[in-house]
Amino acid sequence: MSCILISPSTKEPGSPTSHVEIGTSLSKYIFPGERVAESSSAWLVDAAREYPRAQLDGFDLSTAQFPHTAWIPKNINLSTMDIFKPVSDDLRGQYDVVHVGLLVFVVEKGDPLPILDNLLALLKPGGYLQWDDADYGGSYVQSPDPSVPCAALQELKDKAHALLETKKGTDFRYVPNVSLDAGQIAMHAENANEHIKLVPDDLAHPWTMNHMMAAYEVINVLDQPKGSAADWWELYGKAVGETEQGVSMRMGMVSIIGRKASQGE
Repeated sequence: MSCILISPSTKEPGSPTSHVEIGTSLSKYIFPGERVAESSSAWLVDAAREYPRAQLDGFDLSTAQFPHTAWIPKNINLSTMDIFKPVSDDLRGQYDVVHVGLLVFVVEKGDPLPILDNLLALLKPGGYLQWDDADYGGSYVQSPDPSVPCAALQELKDKAHALLETKKGTDFRYVPNVSLDAGQIAMHAENANEHIKLVPDDLAHPWTMNHMMAAYEVINVLDQPKGSAADWWELYGKAVGETEQGVSMRMGMVSIIGRKASQGE
């Protein structure tokens, strides 16, 4: 999760002074446009370089995947946060912009409202929230040619979804409707329609490789004690063979933008 604080003391000369202007000024970060599924930029790092006097905070459940501070802009601070626990008093109402992404495996039982409540608590009145996520529930396997088999990758996807549903109660159906949920808690939609974009053909292979690496890590966890997930490994090997022939995993990317109600709205 990424948060931007643009206070009077940190604004650039000639920079925006109102929340509406801030939303316009940060448009390429909070309104990614028609090619959201193709975005490869590091959101927090890019915003930090463009706004070197703003304070940008990044949060995760642990520090395990944080880069070393030597490799990130000086105005970025990385810290831990449990998104399901109440927001601490020192962070409440502090941020002009909050950006979150890929929480699809974190949302419990298809209900994003507990998370949205905490995200809103971080925002100032009139602040902007952007939620980007992958529509895993709408994912599908695609072969480049009818003669190329894709049954193994399809089975691997189905088994993974069934495992998540059984073990964690994961329900992906909320993803296309995030904006509707947001509307229930005083978010004002800045875009009339949901941005749901499919991964384009030229990114299908790297996108699929990313999923295969994630599947590898999941099977490693399942394979405890060693050898207990032999059927998963066999299926995984067959699926890898199919991807080497051009079979890909496809899904849409969803980007929802909203604005917290200002005082008096």
